[in-house]
Amino acid sequence: MARGGVFCVEGQWHRDLNERGSVLPTLELLERLGKIRFIHKDAATRDELFYFLDRWLLKQYADHRVGFFAMHGEPSRLCLTDWQSVELNEVAELMAGRAEGRRLYFGSCSVLRASDAVLREFLEVTGAALICGFTREVDWVESAAFETVLLDVLTNGQRHNAAELRMGSAHWAPLASYLGFRVIYANGRAWRPSSRPRVPTQAERHAAARPR
Repeated sequence: MARGGVFCVEGQWHRDLNERGSVLPTLELLERLGKIRFIHKDAATRDELFYFLDRWLLKQYADHRVGFFAMHGEPSRLCLTDWQSVELNEVAELMAGRAEGRRLYFGSCSVLRASDAVLREFLEVTGAALICGFTREVDWVESAAFETVLLDVLTNGQRHNAAELRMGSAHWAPLASYLGFRVIYANGRAWRPSSRPRVPTQAERHAAARPR
């Protein structure tokens, strides 16, 4: 099976130009493991963000169906730098009707704490299959560990709810819940992980392991 494609646009996290924090090592790790292919671009201004998003939505990049927004955030807002931010509805207007079937991950603090109405309107306007992200402040290392699994699932999971199934499992649900992870689907359904997921019984684990 061909590896899934990720398009990542990353904001400028640090004021100090000597700082080297980036999501790029996570993308490179997943690529070396044969999990994904990726395109990574840096954006410090609204115009740069919109330029790269506009390019990504061209037909030639249709196989990069996962969009990864790696930047600071607030409810309903993406923060590219300390003084440059973009509202979700502005992003939706740019992408209007051009993101059909794409899966969008906001690797940004608190963006998914926006109201359900705002997030559902975003999906309706863009045509995206789902959006997911965090409802609270997240730690860099914890979110990076989470992303190594999430990006693989979003790109290569054939079922539209593959991220929900994996991140709602007994292994990952506690971290997903702690980070305030949630998913909103194009049909309007919203999902959050339980902090106490149901653990399969021994009989169920044996049944799942049998060849089919």
